[in-house]
Amino acid sequence: MNKLFLFTATYPYRTAETFLEDEIHYLAKGFDEVIIQPLSGPSDNGFVRQVPINSKVCRPVVTSTKLQYLKLLIPTRAWITYIKEFFTKRAYVNVVRLKTWLISFSLTNNLLLSKQIKDIFKNISKEDVCYFYWGKGSNTLAHFFKGKSKFISRFHGEWDLWEESSGNYAPLRELINQGLNKALFISQKGECYYQKKYPEVQTEICRLGSYDNGIGSKSSDGVLRVVSCSTIYSLKRVDLIFESMLCASDIKIEWTHLGGGRDFDKLKKLTNSKKREGLEVILKGQITHDDVINYYKKHQTDLFINLSMNEGIPVSIMEAISFGIPVIATDVGASSEVVVNGKSGILVSPNPTPQEVAKAIRDIVSKKGLLTPRSFWEENYNADINYNRIVELLKTL
Repeated sequence: MNKLFLFTATYPYRTAETFLEDEIHYLAKGFDEVIIQPLSGPSDNGFVRQVPINSKVCRPVVTSTKLQYLKLLIPTRAWITYIKEFFTKRAYVNVVRLKTWLISFSLTNNLLLSKQIKDIFKNISKEDVCYFYWGKGSNTLAHFFKGKSKFISRFHGEWDLWEESSGNYAPLRELINQGLNKALFISQKGECYYQKKYPEVQTEICRLGSYDNGIGSKSSDGVLRVVSCSTIYSLKRVDLIFESMLCASDIKIEWTHLGGGRDFDKLKKLTNSKKREGLEVILKGQITHDDVINYYKKHQTDLFINLSMNEGIPVSIMEAISFGIPVIATDVGASSEVVVNGKSGILVSPNPTPQEVAKAIRDIVSKKGLLTPRSFWEENYNADINYNRIVELLKTL
């Protein structure tokens, strides 16, 4: 029996990692059994998303932040490793680096103390595959159980790849690399970044993808229907999208934002305080991934906008271009690999002004019919192609 152990952040608990809802079905078809081990989640079963019939969901390793740090007091193999790294990597030089070290230390200690992890590695075979979906968190196990199985770690972007956002430091990264059979990247930019820092690691690009849900319809009444989709907090700069709509005062716009978050009320207050003729704002709040897809199926959409400060490669953009919707996005992370000028949309600068974004909106309107986002998606981000390729890679290590 060929088994895949899939280590996630919280999936299938809670609502994050929505893109795994697509990939898990391909993984389940490729392996006899898939064991899903979330790093954190609720203490009870909570909200659990549906998984394939041959998939087993384990209890999260961390169910309480308080207990997470209390367990740091119990000695494990992690102690010597982390204390040594504390000095060799100078984890004490600034607050960000110290916090990064401490969080990783506590999570790894929890992993090594976990009954679920002990059971996995007590019974695991060298023919089984451990697939760490993120480049931080659970993938420290590749060091502590080196050689017990085949280890693959995937790297995305802001949260788990770029070291600059965590004090130019990624805990145990050199040691983790020694335990990996291969490191996978969702973007060419990410792979190049890693190869430059760690040339000894075998790497490969394995892009994310989205399902083919058909082609969406466009407006024909003179109103530009704009959609954005993200959690609402400072990194996503949804308020900047609104300010840009205000600046494009010569265009009739209906802007819909799909998603909630900690700054939802703040955004709602802002949109209520500033008005302009010809601009309608619709804030949908928190909705499910299925609701997002159904929105594109049922509503006319002419443009998708993402003005994040940083990204890996946004799945939300992949889904938009799959419906044939052109995109405006900031040139951050690896967004330039999914938003290509003249094909799938227009890139704006990493820190654009509302006026710059408004100009891009006008350019999209003037290029109506000339951009080919759907064709670009078919060539690069079709889930059926990309996820089948990942399964074959995992099976033929």
